[in-house]
Amino acid sequence: MTKRAYCRCNSGHYFTGEFCPFDGWSSAASKELAEAVEQLAREDRDLSLEELRKAGVSKNTLFRTIVVEFFTGSSAFEAVSPGVYVVNGETKTPHKLGAFFN
Repeated sequence: MTKRAYCRCNSGHYFTGEFCPFDGWSSAASKELAEAVEQLAREDRDLSLEELRKAGVSKNTLFRTIVVEFFTGSSAFEAVSPGVYVVNGETKTPHKLGAFFN
């Protein structure tokens, strides 16, 4: 099993690391998440939202974070660019979802 933590950029992309590969976006949140993921790996701790919280990751960063578990590392990806989300039964683009999605 392979776990990856993804940060959401203002365009709605999710990516690993400090910079979004689609548009170069970066923030204090993406930097904080990337550093925390490295710290957990060095300490051989599980990668989860709870472990990130315990490691001191801010709520602002956690609001932008998802953790995905893959059956195998060969199916894991570095970034994804969803064009449409379904939230509360409604289909919306990332830009129409409000503050918690950008």
